[in-house]
Amino acid sequence: MKKTLIAAALLLTAPSYGNDWQTIHTEHFNVHYSIEHTDFAKSTAVELEIVRTKVLEQQNRALDKTVDVVVFDPLNAANGFALPTSNNPIMALFTTPPQSDTVISNTSGWQQLLVLHEYIHLVHLAQPTRNNWQQKIRSLWDLYDLTYSNTPRWVAEGYATLIESKMTGRGRLFDNYSEAILVEFAQQGALPSYSQLNSTEGGFMASSMAYLIGSRFLNWLEQNYSEQTLDSVWTRMQGVKVRDFDQAFSGVFGQSAAKLYRRFVAEYTYKAMAKEQLEPKLNSELWLQLSLYASNPALAKDGSKLAIVERDKNDNTKLIVYSTEQNTKAENSFNKAQKKLLENDPLDIADTAPGVFKREQKQVLNQINRAGIANPQWINNTTLYFSAFSTEESGSYNRVSDVFSYNTETGNIEQLTELAGIRRFSVTSDGETLYAEQVRGGYSELVKVNLTTKVVTELFNKSLKTAYDYPILNPDETKLAYLSASLNENWQLYIQNTDGEHRQSVAMPNGYQYLSQPSFSQNGESLYFIAGLNSATDIYSYHIASKTLTKLTQGQEAVAHPVEMADGSLLYFSISADGPNIKQLAKTHQGNMVSDIATTKHAPLLMVNQHTLPKANIYTNQVGTQSSYNALEQQATFALGAQYYSAATSLLNLGVKSSDLLKQLDLQAGYSADLHNGALHGGFVQAKYSALPVKFKLSVFDYNLNTARQYKSLNQTSLSADITARGGFAAISYPLKFGQLNLTPELAYNYTDYKQNHKNWTRLGVTQSWQYDRQDFVIGQSTYASWYDGSSKSNNWQGYDLAAQIFGKAFGIPLYASLEQKQRDDGSLALGGFGSNLINQQQSSEFVLSSELPFYSATAKRYQGYGAGFSFKEGLPWLYYKQHQLDSMVYAQSYGLKYQGDLSFGMGPAGINDLTFNLGLSRVEGDSFADEMRAWLSFYYSL
Repeated sequence: MKKTLIAAALLLTAPSYGNDWQTIHTEHFNVHYSIEHTDFAKSTAVELEIVRTKVLEQQNRALDKTVDVVVFDPLNAANGFALPTSNNPIMALFTTPPQSDTVISNTSGWQQLLVLHEYIHLVHLAQPTRNNWQQKIRSLWDLYDLTYSNTPRWVAEGYATLIESKMTGRGRLFDNYSEAILVEFAQQGALPSYSQLNSTEGGFMASSMAYLIGSRFLNWLEQNYSEQTLDSVWTRMQGVKVRDFDQAFSGVFGQSAAKLYRRFVAEYTYKAMAKEQLEPKLNSELWLQLSLYASNPALAKDGSKLAIVERDKNDNTKLIVYSTEQNTKAENSFNKAQKKLLENDPLDIADTAPGVFKREQKQVLNQINRAGIANPQWINNTTLYFSAFSTEESGSYNRVSDVFSYNTETGNIEQLTELAGIRRFSVTSDGETLYAEQVRGGYSELVKVNLTTKVVTELFNKSLKTAYDYPILNPDETKLAYLSASLNENWQLYIQNTDGEHRQSVAMPNGYQYLSQPSFSQNGESLYFIAGLNSATDIYSYHIASKTLTKLTQGQEAVAHPVEMADGSLLYFSISADGPNIKQLAKTHQGNMVSDIATTKHAPLLMVNQHTLPKANIYTNQVGTQSSYNALEQQATFALGAQYYSAATSLLNLGVKSSDLLKQLDLQAGYSADLHNGALHGGFVQAKYSALPVKFKLSVFDYNLNTARQYKSLNQTSLSADITARGGFAAISYPLKFGQLNLTPELAYNYTDYKQNHKNWTRLGVTQSWQYDRQDFVIGQSTYASWYDGSSKSNNWQGYDLAAQIFGKAFGIPLYASLEQKQRDDGSLALGGFGSNLINQQQSSEFVLSSELPFYSATAKRYQGYGAGFSFKEGLPWLYYKQHQLDSMVYAQSYGLKYQGDLSFGMGPAGINDLTFNLGLSRVEGDSFADEMRAWLSFYYSL
């Protein structure tokens, strides 16, 4: 499970941090935050201590270690994560609140829910084991500590979700929207199997099932057995006797979790099917079949087109514009095919016609550079506005939601706002004014944006106690409807004049909990919306003048996004186990008038006991002490690595690595030794400082390389070299980012003392990269150029390095081609060997490292390398070819399989950052040696 947390966090965290961070020190927590999140962080510090006290009562467990908490907003979206190390537990809290149509919208307050959920992760997963020797190892090495437990993902997320709901009386266990979808899954026999509960990809909502089904199964276990019985499993998992989850569970319950889960599914499905038997038939029909994920349908002004955002299982996101006309061309083609089939074989049986023929796709816009697409809005019949992410090019490089325009005729895309934090919005017909929800610093605000002057006007005073969503204009643009939720209240729907006067509240059914996705009728006289009641979601219609509420559906389906057509019929999403499809509700459908109207905004708590948290609040009182963030507060860890290269030698790397939480200052010292024959050994000290826009690196090294002691084979040859080197390296760089263009100039210096000589050099270089990603098609390039000016005991020398790579993806296949050239005047280059903390391409100017060749395979003044490769899928190893030329003569070529990469969070314990991986299997051929297979496998820490 913790391995899954690592993968998730890698996608969410920002790569670097500025020096404007502060820390609040409370009794049990250190809350680190960037300046723009001051208000959220101060309230969080109070909330954390409240949650800890109540969780200790409920769990009878707490953490002895001080917990580091990071408050920031890297994605402009609601999220968070925990790194449950027993020695250095960490929580990361994203300040942007959830939107109304998410499974985490049922909350008394975003801050309270987030703090509780992530803290439960730590209390549940970061407990020290009672096995002394294993706990000692966990205390020494962060990486082992984080990956120690084998708790399944569904258990970890399910239990945190269960406690989240039990201690707030709300949460996902009691969420009508979640329950309505799960009932649909059950009625279709599509609830995940036990083996599928941990999945993060695959079918519709696969990654959510660990939370939604996991929490319900664990709740079922507590109801059918007891809370103490389930709690015994967690106690057994930290025992002196080592047990995984399955062993701990079976020992308590007397049977496996998989077997009991089957019983839970049977009971849940039985109740879902019984519900279906009581539901009246809904007068609707399939209108458009979609694939997996879809959201935010937008009807063109003339009703001829419908824009929908769709996303597949690989997170490829597209804005697709469909014709609203029936696809008679597809229907005729189908009929002709069936007619021909029967003409060829009169006894055959024709295919059954689909429920509806796929409507014609007029335009398809792929997301660009993985920025996403959301909330399309038609300005006229040819222009759409939508929101997507741009990048804040300073500080922590946060993603920020902005508004873009898309001309469906020309394909032109234009960015209309810059780092505005605008999520959902509605736009006037002239395209000049937005009414939008804006989120910055954790504050959700309703604003009016003039796109011409860039003036942003707040419609209400901002408060962390209130969130907004779905601002929509009526057809004549005189009224604005919007959703608002304050602490401890349900979402509310309001209508007011665009001049800010005459606000009215829209009536809601008594007992409702979920509310989202309002849309005006074509004449502007009514509002449609989705509300949740009694574990179901339904479509409602509210007549503004008469203030009457009508329920159009009766819980027959999980529904979303109602949109009225020109003929008065209603399109809506019907959510099934395969994802949403669009259905059409006939305009003759009347529905039932709702007379039992909610009289309070406050949401009822569905579970209240002595462990229930107090009402959500935003706290302004100061707690603890405050100071500037201190990068000198280092946490150290053991650093272990191993490197095996069949062409050269092997290294065992032992060291100590330390870092502050935000990785502003990294330190490492260690020793690397070849345990086979002593071909390479030595020590090193490294430092890296990243808090400023200018980045610094320092290293000191002392090593011995004896090429005669490398692995021997009948076919392998290398020049004789016995090198003892000690020296230092320093570099200063200044990363720059301009959209997708990255540019990093660097100035570096090296001094190395050898037995009989010394050498020093200065290097001036620049690295540049650029990428353009349209999902199915990707093109990018990178270049590196540097100039050396050096001297030794016997001479002065100059040289240069050049490298260029073109990479991309065509038809889903990743590809690359590369060119490398190095030259040394009055000096030499040594081909072969591998990178390590002792010898690496950054600080060692005389080496041309290549994993499939031994150190000092050959020397030359000029080196040229050509390579290319492809992979079957992103993240898989590459099939590659590489050719080496020395002084314009081909020395060797290799081809095979390789994979290399770096693993780093950008924050957190030192042991889970700066990991370098390299593995491969290669065939090496050349005229000066016999051909053979060579392999390598490498894993070590490097700054």
